[in-house]
Amino acid sequence: MPLSFLTDHTSPLMRGFADEVVARWNERRPDAPVALSVLDHEELRDRLHAGLTGESPPDVMTWFAGNRMRSLVDQGLMLDISAMWRAEGFADVYLPRFRAMTGGMGPSSFLPTSHYWWAVYYRPSVFAELGIRTPVETWQDLTDACAVLRRAGVTPFSLGARHRCPAAAWFDYLDMRLNGPAFHQDLMALRVPYTDHRVTEVFAFWRRLVEDGWFLGDPAAYDEEEAVAAVLRGEAGMTLVGAYATDEYTPPGEPDIDFFRFPLIDPGLPVGEDTPVDGYFVAGTSGAPEEATAFLAHLGSREVQQLTIERLATLPTRTDVDVARGGRHVTKGMEIVRNADHLGQFYDLDTTWELSDTGMAAFVAFLREPSRAVELLHEVEAARRELLAAPSSAPV
Repeated sequence: MPLSFLTDHTSPLMRGFADEVVARWNERRPDAPVALSVLDHEELRDRLHAGLTGESPPDVMTWFAGNRMRSLVDQGLMLDISAMWRAEGFADVYLPRFRAMTGGMGPSSFLPTSHYWWAVYYRPSVFAELGIRTPVETWQDLTDACAVLRRAGVTPFSLGARHRCPAAAWFDYLDMRLNGPAFHQDLMALRVPYTDHRVTEVFAFWRRLVEDGWFLGDPAAYDEEEAVAAVLRGEAGMTLVGAYATDEYTPPGEPDIDFFRFPLIDPGLPVGEDTPVDGYFVAGTSGAPEEATAFLAHLGSREVQQLTIERLATLPTRTDVDVARGGRHVTKGMEIVRNADHLGQFYDLDTTWELSDTGMAAFVAFLREPSRAVELLHEVEAARRELLAAPSSAPV
């Protein structure tokens, strides 16, 4: 039986990359062939636990670091790969952030292989035609750009919160830009109540944007792929989205798409960025753990990480990858990461899995009914208090 390898690389570009990675392995290791299968990201997430505890779990699969990873480890659904980590010398070539994330030379279950930026994406031709100067760096720059877009009959932003992540990104960035990344980190760790005045101020700021018509239509009625499509069609001027947008949602090699860092609101605050980390793990219930771990080492190799940044809009976790050979957006994305004072991941990765569902639902409900902001924050706070009161729960 071949090893089963499950990813969410469903777009043609990403599927082609995954096919090549598997083909290189199969050519070298015909004794341990790998069969690739793919699921849409949302479907993979929803079916994750059932798939790992079912009769035929995948041997190796893609996932992302953070609290969801921790819960899988706690349930024994991720294999300890610390011996492979040492044998491959990953501790010597991984960036410090990722050595700490995986446990370094100690017990480890997750192999981070890439990370990526979130940013505001737009069409340079539209900005040039309307005379909007770039880069857009400050909140005043962004406000001025929105005013120009609206005079031209273009809605400033599409949001695409049907699957909730873009709404969470807006919350992450507004909180980091208004209160700083240290406060945001405390909030994610459940050390600050959601009824804190600094959180309510974020929602008051956000409410003004919603009520001033910054966002296209009902943001909860369409997804982020449709949000990017609205920018490409000229219905919206910008969208806040992850770097995968150009791998998944734009035509291959699309020249008329670019991005800038989410603008600063208070220039006196340290700069925080959302930079989710993707990688792979071996299922704790794999029927061929030794072969699966060897394939995992292949996925974390310099060769595969080099190929990753040359084919996709993403950044490596290794220090020995030539970033200069990356795609046209990789250098700019790297600058966003390098110029940050703090790197988080994302709302539902940085806070507890149990609270993230309540929080993200509240963000989407707020976009539809911004007048409910205080009520919704009280609901999230009630969930936070319930978690803290649970015997096994404690702030991280």
